[in-house]
Amino acid sequence: MRLSLAVLKRWGICLFLLGGLWGCSGQSAVSPETAYYPFSMEQDTLEMRDGVRLAVTYYRPAARTPGETFPVILEMLPYRKDDFFALGDYEYGSYFAKRGYVLARVDVRGTGASSGPIPVSEYSSAEIADAEELIDQLSRKSWSNGKVGMYGLSWSAFNSLMTAHRKPPALKAIIAAHGSTDLFYNDVHYIDGALHIDSYAHQIDTDNAMPQSPDYRIDEAYFKNRFDREPWIFTWLREQQDGEFWRKESVAFKDQPLEIPAYLIGGLLDGYRDFALDVSNTSKAPVIVEMGPWNHAWPEYGTPGPNYEWRQKALRWWDYWLKGIDTGILDEPARMAFMRTGHAPATDLETVPGYWRCDPQWPVEGSTRERLHPQSGQQLVSASPAQELAQTLQYRAGAGLAAGGWWGEQTGDMSPDDAHSLVYDSPPLTEAMEIMGMPQVRLKVAADAPFYQWTVRLEDVAPDGKVSLVSGAAINPAQRFSRLEPQALVPGKATTLNASIHFTTWRFKPGHRIRLAVSNAQFPMIWPSPTAGTTRLLMGTDTWVELPVVPVREQGTQACVMSEPQASDQAPFGQRLEGTDPVFNSVRNEATGDSTFTVDSNVSWSLYDNLYRSQESYRWDVNDAAPAKASYKGERRNVFTIKGREIDLATTARIQSDESYFHVTFTKVLKENGILVRERTWTERIPRRFQ
Repeated sequence: MRLSLAVLKRWGICLFLLGGLWGCSGQSAVSPETAYYPFSMEQDTLEMRDGVRLAVTYYRPAARTPGETFPVILEMLPYRKDDFFALGDYEYGSYFAKRGYVLARVDVRGTGASSGPIPVSEYSSAEIADAEELIDQLSRKSWSNGKVGMYGLSWSAFNSLMTAHRKPPALKAIIAAHGSTDLFYNDVHYIDGALHIDSYAHQIDTDNAMPQSPDYRIDEAYFKNRFDREPWIFTWLREQQDGEFWRKESVAFKDQPLEIPAYLIGGLLDGYRDFALDVSNTSKAPVIVEMGPWNHAWPEYGTPGPNYEWRQKALRWWDYWLKGIDTGILDEPARMAFMRTGHAPATDLETVPGYWRCDPQWPVEGSTRERLHPQSGQQLVSASPAQELAQTLQYRAGAGLAAGGWWGEQTGDMSPDDAHSLVYDSPPLTEAMEIMGMPQVRLKVAADAPFYQWTVRLEDVAPDGKVSLVSGAAINPAQRFSRLEPQALVPGKATTLNASIHFTTWRFKPGHRIRLAVSNAQFPMIWPSPTAGTTRLLMGTDTWVELPVVPVREQGTQACVMSEPQASDQAPFGQRLEGTDPVFNSVRNEATGDSTFTVDSNVSWSLYDNLYRSQESYRWDVNDAAPAKASYKGERRNVFTIKGREIDLATTARIQSDESYFHVTFTKVLKENGILVRERTWTERIPRRFQ
């Protein structure tokens, strides 16, 4: 799971009206509709099998006739519904409640307003068991029609998929945006099996330590259940290889495929986008998939656009599965993807050039695979070399800044990364080529040390020389034979690596060249491997990239059923005062070999007479000559002033590696009204294992 910067930008900081109920008239900023239900916001708790009480906010429509009942939509998150996420929750809770659905927003046990200790990690067995029990209890409420849906973006997409696999009887369908079926390869901790230190790990470990809302009581139960709990980042760093810890709830490794209908949403600039293809290829139940051009966000506001109002389609989906109304949703094309028709590198596009294409299935009719081989002279052609050729690459640990923090977000010109990569270009195209799917890559390599990492990037080189990133992938060579039994490289011995490049769409225009870039560094996305040295790429029959080519279509040749985004209802109980969007900055000094990547943000908001502030700063550093000594430092601080009482929680995290270990320190400092209440530091030396 990754706490989306796009979501934070969209929602700001989300607030909660303290108290048990907020009455809402159903007035809306969206286009008027005659059938809106008035609804109420109600606070409640539901008791789980072990006595833990989970906090729930109901957005509940008022019955128009005696005995009228409604389906329930469940969303379950640790992101504190009573303070951080309440404004955003309101946008979706009000939307569905006004249209005849109860939306139940629940804090995961041990977080937000829910009781109990913080779980051992994300998506624990206890969390998924709670979801099953919640579904059962919600289905038996007097105002429920007995049918439940589950939905969400990111974390709540993950647990929606996991819960659906358990098939609780009352769960009839899900909607999952930016989810995952494979927690080791397709989550935020080990991208493609390679270590990724994301600011999310620091954010969640800080926010998990905040007192329980709405009272924010600081007592021994709080210390035991939250403040004194070990940060999750230690657990994630101990689990450096695939195994039971990651696979226990990962849907990809279950004996049976998904059997609950699923509406799946992905983004071409989201690091989790492959999940939609995984589910749609294996599910036994109906699945519809939509893949847009945006980042980690919902389709009506994701950046860049074009956007559309997915909630209208969601209503037709819920009506079909939860109300038994034949809306025709299953009669429409089940696969929709935005075909990017190529654009210059840019980090600030509001709308991507391209068109929507709808198809009944993937791969689309008429699609082919085109295999291209690196050759001497930096060529990328359809024929493999007549004899095996070798090219050497000097490892530059700090290279990769141009691609950003993960395989997502918009990127500028990739030339700075390509300068420290092996690059191979096709001849200029004489006609347009469109691709849609997951390109495949095979590399035959050799190295001078037991461990390096490889990354591959598929790029578009324009006639003016500017380079756009199309997609990419990391490769951890220790997992080349088995993800469960990693093996070191044998220095000097050739081996073959295989990988899937993340799902993408792109039109390579006439006159443009297709580029394959091969590197050993993707900083800060992938933690640097420890040895300064060289690797070799052996060009021949076992080194190639294979593109999923689809027939070129022009905009408007195939209609997709979509509607313009609607403005959302704004919560009547809070406002953002000031703040900055996250600021990313990358600096590389070619003379010294130093590379630095930073992220900074701060925001403040109010709730009546209460004031809330949150600020954070994160930094990654590495030097080419000493790649083992990469480092990360993060600081996050939440200051909540509630009824004149100031709660100030600040955390600092440091990770410093060497050739054999990660040295990890995490400190929590809690103050109340400016007086130190408790400070605690965790420190551990964790052995490096093929990372």
